[in-house]
Amino acid sequence: MNRPSQGSAGFSLVEVALSLAILAVGMTGVLALLPVGLDSARQVHAETIAASLVRSAMGNFSSNGWTASAYSAISGPAQGTVLTNQYYSVDGQLVAKPTNAVFVLQFVKGTSDNNSCRVFVNLAWPYAAWLANSNSPLIQRRSFVMDVLRN
Repeated sequence: MNRPSQGSAGFSLVEVALSLAILAVGMTGVLALLPVGLDSARQVHAETIAASLVRSAMGNFSSNGWTASAYSAISGPAQGTVLTNQYYSVDGQLVAKPTNAVFVLQFVKGTSDNNSCRVFVNLAWPYAAWLANSNSPLIQRRSFVMDVLRN
């Protein structure tokens, strides 16, 4: 039998240590990106729920004898007569207690007559930050204007 020469029997300790160092640097880089990815996923989930809540609000108007003819984003929260606040959980479900809420959907009445009404929808999350200080930079806000017509 031919035996391998002594120089090619395996990896030296230096080679193993070097490969472990390279692996450690690579894994550190991957683990450093993990929180950023999780935060992005959380943010995308919240944006999806927010869009769903606004579509649901439009559907609620049509079920009450009104048709939401159009809606568009506006640059800041609308001021006016607050019609109602609705509170939603992290998964977009309506909750009775505001203390359990993550999203707050605020309806503000604008101009109106017998056949039409302009309604502003202010959406903010997280609710705890909105409640503590409505000017907090941690709050995500979306505001929309809807022109609703009586059916």
